[in-house]
Amino acid sequence: MDQVEGPLHVVEAPVVAAADPFDPESRTAELPRGGIPETVIPGDPLVPGPGTRHWAGRVVAVLGRDGARLVPGMALAALPMHFFVGRLDDTVIAAPALFDLAGGFGLLLLPTMWLAYLTVSALPFVICLAAAVGVAVPSAADGVRPGLRQVWAAVAYRLRGLWIWFAAVGLVSGGLSLVAHAAVAVVASTAVLALAGVFGCVVLIERGHGIRRAAHLLGRGPALGMVAVSGAASGLPLVADEVFGGLAATVVGVVTVQVWAVAALVAYAQGRRSEGPVTSRSLRAELNVPED
Repeated sequence: MDQVEGPLHVVEAPVVAAADPFDPESRTAELPRGGIPETVIPGDPLVPGPGTRHWAGRVVAVLGRDGARLVPGMALAALPMHFFVGRLDDTVIAAPALFDLAGGFGLLLLPTMWLAYLTVSALPFVICLAAAVGVAVPSAADGVRPGLRQVWAAVAYRLRGLWIWFAAVGLVSGGLSLVAHAAVAVVASTAVLALAGVFGCVVLIERGHGIRRAAHLLGRGPALGMVAVSGAASGLPLVADEVFGGLAATVVGVVTVQVWAVAALVAYAQGRRSEGPVTSRSLRAELNVPED
């Protein structure tokens, strides 16, 4: 190699001087100062900004964008919603008749009736929430509505745990209707349903977390908005049943439960964003993590 010869020069002043902001002919540049740059999160199709107004606007946007893709799940949820076993207090009223059946042996059927009620009544909420997560998260992340096979693959392995938890929610709500005043039972059941929606998103997306995690995220999001949506999902089908009959109650029930599911997903995303930067793509990545 050729040896490069030359004197060494010691520079005692900055090579690039700071730019003079009042000198339009200056050819030097202002160097960036140290520190942490501000993180700018662009508008996400799923994750809303802070506040109830942003949450409500994003719920409407998600329903408008993905409503057609949610119709198959709503149709599937309509079957158990329309043909469910009955109210939990109806089984208590039927207890004397069951006691007389086969010399009292029929009373043993009462726990089976409760189990059937809790299992079937939880299905509409499980189906609508799983459909909301499986459709809205990939749609917001990729800009393309997912197919039925992709939706099923995203949530199938977590449906069993979600179904068990919502059956427990039905047990709590049904038990309140038996032991508490009607008004107290309605308020408590609505609050439980609001928490259950966010908890279902935790089960589907994060896994390994529980009720405390859901309560934490709901507290950082639109808690009152979720209570209002949950109250509509609980009360409007009863009103429709009294006024128009069972078929109308089923239609109103399916629509309100699907709105509740989307609202819960957006509330969950808002709670996650309050903890740190999160986007629909990061949520989709968590949703696609394979089961152990």
